[in-house]
Amino acid sequence: MKVVNMKKIFILISLFVLSAWARPINDGNELFRKGDFAGAIQKYTDARKDEPASPLLFYNIGTCQYKLGNYEEAVKELESATRMPDSSIASKAAFNLANAYYRIGEKSSEPSERIAKWREAVGYLKKAVDLNPDFENAKRNVEIVQRKLKEEIDKQKEQNQDNQNQDQKQPELSENAKQILARALQMCKDGEYTPAKNLLENTMASDSTASSFGTYIQRIEDVIDIKAGRTPKSKIDQSNADNDLGVI
Repeated sequence: MKVVNMKKIFILISLFVLSAWARPINDGNELFRKGDFAGAIQKYTDARKDEPASPLLFYNIGTCQYKLGNYEEAVKELESATRMPDSSIASKAAFNLANAYYRIGEKSSEPSERIAKWREAVGYLKKAVDLNPDFENAKRNVEIVQRKLKEEIDKQKEQNQDNQNQDQKQPELSENAKQILARALQMCKDGEYTPAKNLLENTMASDSTASSFGTYIQRIEDVIDIKAGRTPKSKIDQSNADNDLGVI
């Protein structure tokens, strides 16, 4: 009889502990739905005191950090969440982690850092698809980030080539070319970009020493395009990037 009672007590205690652990998570989820991500993190942190190695808490805290724009902190949490035994949850964690890496790269001022982070993002997006072959948003984001990555790599190759070309010895400008360049730069200061561009192009065509004018012409064209409000011919749609971010 005493044994039976002890079993009952054990079960009741287990249920109490489980309920006590689940309560902060549920409260955190409610705060997350209300947009109080900092408050949600506090609730999940409370739950972590009893379950410090819970992959679910790594996932939820990482997702909240992402929502707050704390991408480096999000990465630390979500990397652990991707090791969850539940493949469906691990897949979502990999997706969120990829988004975090993408945002870190997007904010980076260093091209090499941007490329490295976007490569990480592609890797985790592919992992998300491996874990869940039906994860359509992850499949789509693989294409989006790969395209952005290729554009960035191509841009860096072009920049490196331009730098190499500039490093090569350029012929000294003729006196006439120097005067033309000075006049064109003054025209740009006065906002006369198109006439300045035409002047440089005409001089470049007739004066062999003016080959370096190409760089100035390109810069002027960029200014003209910006002022005209030109947009990329094929804008990349990233509207789905955060669709699957959520807590569990």
